[in-house]
Amino acid sequence: MSGVFISYSHEDREFLHQLKRHFSALKGKVEFWDDSMIYAGMKWQEEIEKALKNARVAILLVSADFFNSTYIMEEELPYLLQAQSCGTAILSVIIKPCLFDFYPQISKFQAVNSPSKTVIQMSEAEKEILWTQLILRINELLK
Repeated sequence: MSGVFISYSHEDREFLHQLKRHFSALKGKVEFWDDSMIYAGMKWQEEIEKALKNARVAILLVSADFFNSTYIMEEELPYLLQAQSCGTAILSVIIKPCLFDFYPQISKFQAVNSPSKTVIQMSEAEKEILWTQLILRINELLK
């Protein structure tokens, strides 16, 4: 089963929950992974590394908090950027206004939405369309 790794700041957890509601359409075809799948007693670093290695698609939920996360910027993002050269797709969703363009390592990839129309600025209908389009894109990439 193909893996999708979701990288996000814990401060932006509400957006992860909005997105996760749409996963059922690909149930059985795609294994979505985020750190909420790490349970007490598990070696969290090993679990993240295993999920990173399994990822064919990476979803980045981008905000100022995302860029302020040392773990994301020093561990997850470098691994995902290296994996991208081997075929892992990077899909950035800009959830809050931030200096996305100041980070060329990810802004060089076309984001799912425009930095001028972040998720937090969207109506409920626009958000649902965005999440649906993201799932459709993942389905295309993993065919």
